[in-house]
Amino acid sequence: MKPLAVVVLFAVLGVTGIGVGAFSFFASHGCGSGEDRLAQSLAAHGIFAQRPSGARPQGERTAICDVDDRIVDVEQVYRLPDAGKDVFDFYREVAVRDGWEPSSEEEDASGFCFTKAIADKDVDLSVSVDKPDMFYVRMSSSVDGGGWC
Repeated sequence: MKPLAVVVLFAVLGVTGIGVGAFSFFASHGCGSGEDRLAQSLAAHGIFAQRPSGARPQGERTAICDVDDRIVDVEQVYRLPDAGKDVFDFYREVAVRDGWEPSSEEEDASGFCFTKAIADKDVDLSVSVDKPDMFYVRMSSSVDGGGWC
């Protein structure tokens, strides 16, 4: 936020009685450099380099940050004929071997979630099948820790 805009915003909030609490919200709302660094760190995680035999990445690995919750979500889409149970078995084994713990989130036929503390932050790893030949590997967290399963 530009300095002049901050001064004007602070003056407007003060005059309207909204006060410093709202100013603090507006000043800290959204994603910034901390979330950018987190996205880079998650995107470089070795879990994305491991995939079942025959699975091919589709497009680039994507990283987004939810501006409301400031949760970073990194995803890679893969194509694999007959993706399904074998994909889940593969990633469960990889996750457990790498120290991930099953999440308290309920598993269903379309996917599962694991959680692990990385650099003192809770990170969620999820694997899901969207179409018979497409699956997704996602990692999510926030600067404060904790993401989405």
